[in-house]
Amino acid sequence: MLLLELGIEICIRNHLLATSGYHTLYEWYRSMESEHFPDPTGLRARLEQWTLGLYPACIKYLMAAFDVPEVMAVTRINICKNGMMSLSRSVLIMYYTSVFIYFWIFSTPVVSLIFGSYLYICINWFHIHFDEAFSSLRIANYKSFTRFHVKKDGDLEIFTLAVDKVPKDWKLDPRWESEGRGPHQLSHDRKHPSKWRSASSTDPVRSVRVVDHFTIERTRTPDMEPSS
Repeated sequence: MLLLELGIEICIRNHLLATSGYHTLYEWYRSMESEHFPDPTGLRARLEQWTLGLYPACIKYLMAAFDVPEVMAVTRINICKNGMMSLSRSVLIMYYTSVFIYFWIFSTPVVSLIFGSYLYICINWFHIHFDEAFSSLRIANYKSFTRFHVKKDGDLEIFTLAVDKVPKDWKLDPRWESEGRGPHQLSHDRKHPSKWRSASSTDPVRSVRVVDHFTIERTRTPDMEPSS
């Protein structure tokens, strides 16, 4: 934001912006029009009369809408001279919209570069933020998930399962349709638990592997000890 303000101020001081109000582009257009496209029949004047001034007004304000730096520069000068309270609500909305558009255009690549550099440094030198860096790459493969199993003695068993290649195309598994099943049979109790199978690569059921496995023992308190 500071760089944007400095850029506008430099342009103002070098008389590149805010030289003749909000409609500099329209005034340039009218001068070029009268110089290179004369109207000896007075057609433009009649169009202005027939449209009750709407024809030139549309051109003027459309050009002002596209001449965003000029709007920002002129409004900024008015704010510096007379204060924010001197501007009408419509002018303030126009000014903030102009600033937002340019700030978005300039800030998006800068912020992306800074944050991307931060993630690059973190994963290569500090070995942190692997999840954030990997998710920003939007790679479909190399997915993992965690499953928990509570054992009979109360210990918590944790498995991390991973798949290197994720299928992109799927198809119905005819073995799932042909397999007999009970009315209340759960899918994990079936020989073919999934209705779908891979159509483009190795089935994840065959390629999945355990990449991490550990157990968290149940915390035992004195009142849980068996009495002698």
